[in-house]
Amino acid sequence: MSHSLSAPPLMNTFQSEINLKSSDSCTKSRIEECLWALDYPELQKACFLARICPVKPPLHCRFCNVLSILQTGPTCGITALSMLLDGSPTIAQLLEDAQRKQFTNNGEMFSARNLFQLICDNLPFCNTVTNVNNIKAKYNCSDRNCKIECEMHEGRLNCAKVKESICQGACIFVPYDTDFNHSPCLKFGHKSHWALIVGYLINDNDEFYVLARHGKSKNLAVWSLQALSDSNSNLMEFAQPNRYLDCDFLLPPGGIGGDLGLRERAIIVKGLPHQILTIR
Repeated sequence: MSHSLSAPPLMNTFQSEINLKSSDSCTKSRIEECLWALDYPELQKACFLARICPVKPPLHCRFCNVLSILQTGPTCGITALSMLLDGSPTIAQLLEDAQRKQFTNNGEMFSARNLFQLICDNLPFCNTVTNVNNIKAKYNCSDRNCKIECEMHEGRLNCAKVKESICQGACIFVPYDTDFNHSPCLKFGHKSHWALIVGYLINDNDEFYVLARHGKSKNLAVWSLQALSDSNSNLMEFAQPNRYLDCDFLLPPGGIGGDLGLRERAIIVKGLPHQILTIR
């Protein structure tokens, strides 16, 4: 018998946001590396743990101020969408919407196309334009100066288009295989997970890193774009998660490695009015 997880309770799923910039020296991080990020404790901690720019400051670094929300159940993609929208709709509301559209049974989103549509449905004033090669959704806010755009990216993640989008302030939904510390790894899709890319860092060797949030940790993450791209490209097959052996997960035709799945797919969202913090 298959089982479905019920919608998570409507409770406060927000985590206390670490102050991104503190004027009180008593609250600043005591980490003795990555001192260039001393005024941004969360970023400093992320770079310290990832051993990135421990002494020399990055050439460039900026990210969107997006709150962290922890997921309830296998709802990583839905949780990332709630983060993007500042918690409104909530995870529970988005899960109900996705179940009603038959995109998911328990919160899992193994089809990038379905998550793309869920994003479109929950962004304001949506006008969807479909062409032969990809799907693009454009948005017109009530403010004529606001241009919100959402696009399905197909192909390798480590490319000029993705880098340019991130540098311009876009947020990107990326499926990847998550390791024990939630960083990208290569497990053929057996540990697939959704992350929300919220910024970037370029070190003194001109290597490109992304700043990310995801539903399994309240901490900001820093990953190599190349490593994330490799992980995204290796999503070939589904494996039943050990924590959910009794759950029936909804897979797209062709599986996660097919055209409707996760492999070499990402969703780029531009133009949302998040505060952008420029460090360098």
